[in-house]
Amino acid sequence: MNPTSPLRNALDRFHRGELAFESLEQTAAQCPRHGAAAVHEALRVIETDYQTGRLPPQIYFTLKQRLEEHPVTEPASDATVVQSAPAVHAEDATQVARPPAAAPNDRTEVLSRAPAHPAPAATTGRDVATSTELKGPVTLATLTGQMQAAGVAVHELQIGDVLKERFLLQELLGAGGMGRVFKALDQRKVEANDKDPYVALKVLNQDFRDNPVSLIALQRESKRAQTLAHPNIITVYDFDRDGAHVFMSMEYLQGQSLNQFIRELPTGGLPFKRAWQVIEGMGAALAYAHKKNIVHSDFKPGNVFLDRHGEVKVLDFGIAVAAGRHDKGSEDVTLFNARSLGALTPAYASLEMLQDAEPDPRDDIYALACVSYELLAGKHPYGRLSADKALELNIQPQAIPGLGRRRWRELQRGLALKREDRTPSVDEFIKGLQPRSPLFYGIWASAGVALIITGGNIYLNLSQPAKEGPKLAITLTAEQAQKINDLLELADIHYEVGYLVAPTGSNALWAYQEVLKIDPYNEKAILGIKKIADALEQSAWEYYEKGDRVQSLKKVMEGLEASPQHQGLLKLKDKLRS
Repeated sequence: MNPTSPLRNALDRFHRGELAFESLEQTAAQCPRHGAAAVHEALRVIETDYQTGRLPPQIYFTLKQRLEEHPVTEPASDATVVQSAPAVHAEDATQVARPPAAAPNDRTEVLSRAPAHPAPAATTGRDVATSTELKGPVTLATLTGQMQAAGVAVHELQIGDVLKERFLLQELLGAGGMGRVFKALDQRKVEANDKDPYVALKVLNQDFRDNPVSLIALQRESKRAQTLAHPNIITVYDFDRDGAHVFMSMEYLQGQSLNQFIRELPTGGLPFKRAWQVIEGMGAALAYAHKKNIVHSDFKPGNVFLDRHGEVKVLDFGIAVAAGRHDKGSEDVTLFNARSLGALTPAYASLEMLQDAEPDPRDDIYALACVSYELLAGKHPYGRLSADKALELNIQPQAIPGLGRRRWRELQRGLALKREDRTPSVDEFIKGLQPRSPLFYGIWASAGVALIITGGNIYLNLSQPAKEGPKLAITLTAEQAQKINDLLELADIHYEVGYLVAPTGSNALWAYQEVLKIDPYNEKAILGIKKIADALEQSAWEYYEKGDRVQSLKKVMEGLEASPQHQGLLKLKDKLRS
């Protein structure tokens, strides 16, 4: 029997995420019982995995220490050696930590924690690879000292640095409790003539990279995040390290964080019709993750992004946790969560998170309801107090004017401080808020978040509006009157986002024309069509003054589709063709 096979097998299981780090350590510690040859071969095995990048440095040094710290036992040549099976540690042990007190903003608070093992003794000046004086687990902090002792420079990352001989750091995009985020140029993409060569690199801070168990589990959660293929969730590419620097690479987004957007809101927040798509996009991301048994656990405005195309993107699923389960053998379980290092944002953490309860999708629902309230009211529902403090003071969120009783009841359920009173699923929360009219709801599939980041429009031929004639008394049924109200509301929304005459079947002109099919003399629809034509005339003149006659004529023709007898458009048309 090959005496090193238990370590090789354990390493392979560890790489596949099937074995806890503690079990791997125990297997390595037992290798000296097989003799010097077994230790030598085991050292060769971990050295190979380290050099090929499969083992992070702190794990490599920890295993190396375990192989060297125990005396070697040479068994008799005819002795039967029984290898004790390593204890199997449940991979689903969710580690939680009591969070810090409430903070005045929504930064992720990282709680300082005592090390799980005795502090390591100082290393000698000998070469790192041969030092055996270090006791306890080797962390990246220890590794940094070892690298310095070995003459390897370790420094804080700066703009212009390159990671993995590939990622050129160009701009610091932000910093938080988990680490810093850089815009980086992926030089491989440049070599491949990729038109979009930029990525975002999240470099973890020492609080998160200092514990080898947390680091490995975070790597596994990063892999989990890569499985979340959803348009409202940021794409995570990889989890990697360069020396003492540990980072995740993600898609690079341009736009603004929801946190910044909320700070710029007018007093009183947004009307529902403008906030709805943001709320729906956030809900879609969380609902998808929950179906994958993943709870975000740090959902807040700072982890939501509105990109330049108007899409909602939820960030930081790489540090999410698995929801509590009883099937401990399931591959969906996890060893790590952000709470294990105290990474909570008190203003958005549920009461149960603050009480170290097991993760639950309703934790995210509470945070989603808080963010939704902020969009609609322009302020936090509990004045940015933590849930436990709000419960202690019996604070009740104020009703939002104009929201409607049905939506307000659903929002209140999401904001419930106690889990048992809270909306049980994101799908139910979104269903309780969404517009009942399919006409109202249908616009959002095409308009997207462009309510906030306005998009342009594209010219398409549309049908002529209803011609004016002698007014007759029109008697409308209740159903017709309701449909007209829905269409007029839709038309207003389309107009706000710039969808004046396109896309087909989902624009302001179309909505007004649908109204006129029911009530040919509806004044709001008639005035709305005139407003569209006036806006297009103004746009056409702006292009004309810039010397862009092609775009100017295009706007003229769009306007005449809305109002064929518009005098201003007709005059400009003649001017352009003269």
